[in-house]
Amino acid sequence: MRKLLSKFKFKWWSWEIDTSELLLLIFLALGFLPILPYEKKDGKLISVLGIEASNNNFYNLNPDKKIAQIADLNIDYAAQKKYLLERGYSKKKAECILKRDFLTFEAHYSAELNKALDKYAVSPVPFIWLSKTVINDVYKRISVIDISLKSFDEFTEKCKEFGNLVPPPGYLGNKFNYEKNNN
Repeated sequence: MRKLLSKFKFKWWSWEIDTSELLLLIFLALGFLPILPYEKKDGKLISVLGIEASNNNFYNLNPDKKIAQIADLNIDYAAQKKYLLERGYSKKKAECILKRDFLTFEAHYSAELNKALDKYAVSPVPFIWLSKTVINDVYKRISVIDISLKSFDEFTEKCKEFGNLVPPPGYLGNKFNYEKNNN
């Protein structure tokens, strides 16, 4: 391809320009310009896909404060377990409550982090959007814990003796067989 393009030279210039190098230069220049469709509504940057950007600076690669705040959220499960044991809960029931709270926290944490990261990746500049997408992927791989449906089923099976404290086994399969248990 390069050989074919190099045959075409601009003859009206006093020096010869290689068209393959010129096309590469044009591609790089366009990659750093805001050429993707976007619009501003109510002072917010909206991409062509309808996704709101986290900031109005096209070239900003820094994550916004909301991502940092969400990433800093955590729960001290050791302190919570100690609190539950001091309140008279059995060790098994305290562990089930911890697991339930962990799954609930992780679901909300993941949803909020994903929304914030999706807003972060938006930019009308192609190379910046691509860079932010890679950074976004790294953040998601580091921050979000992978909880499988199998681990959820194991949790519900292990803690089913505590009644409505946890969803019943088969909950994800639309089996809502709650049993009354006053533990």
